[in-house]
Amino acid sequence: NGLREDLRWLGSGLGSVRDRQVMAQRVRSRSSALAEDDAPTLADLAAELQAESEEARGRLVLDMRSDRYIDLVERLVEASRAPALTADAQPRAELVLAGLARRDWRQLRKGVAALPDQPADAELHRIRILAKRVRYAAEAAEPIAGKIAARTADAAAALQDVLGDHQDSVTAQQWLREAGKGARAFVAGELTALERAVAARDRDAWHNAWKKLERKRLRRWMI
Repeated sequence: NGLREDLRWLGSGLGSVRDRQVMAQRVRSRSSALAEDDAPTLADLAAELQAESEEARGRLVLDMRSDRYIDLVERLVEASRAPALTADAQPRAELVLAGLARRDWRQLRKGVAALPDQPADAELHRIRILAKRVRYAAEAAEPIAGKIAARTADAAAALQDVLGDHQDSVTAQQWLREAGKGARAFVAGELTALERAVAARDRDAWHNAWKKLERKRLRRWMI
């Protein structure tokens, strides 16, 4: 539990840098959709995101120089040398991997089934996390289950990508609402509208990605 907590701590710092880098790239990529007169404001918003990214990176560097980080690395090395195995590690891999992957698959299927007709952004974000777990489980099982597990991993990755883009759009909209005030309000509003269109597209697309992952032939190896 302590190891997981510290990994979440490190992941939070990495995510803060990554989110701002992605948002800056998204803002710059919208230049062709805006009027030429909006270019200075667009550049100003991108520069602010870049500055926030550098600040987040500075905090991350300090974290990675801390005793907590050094201790985390040492514990990860030790865990790789002497992993704490459960009883499931005793039987042969082909006897347990399918069951472990099936557990992650069922959690994803249950999560999708529980969604309302118009799921909240946070609910779709949760589905992305569950899809990522299915992907990792399938990738781990590929040496045993073969190409069918690889195809399952690819389908899970496709679902993860669509929902990841949706989450990036949601995050960008939230930032633009905060940063787009005063003289920047109009351009920030235009960018927010573009991001809403992207999010709407992803909301339509994720269903198809899920249907491809849900195909029975991609799940036979987990039975």
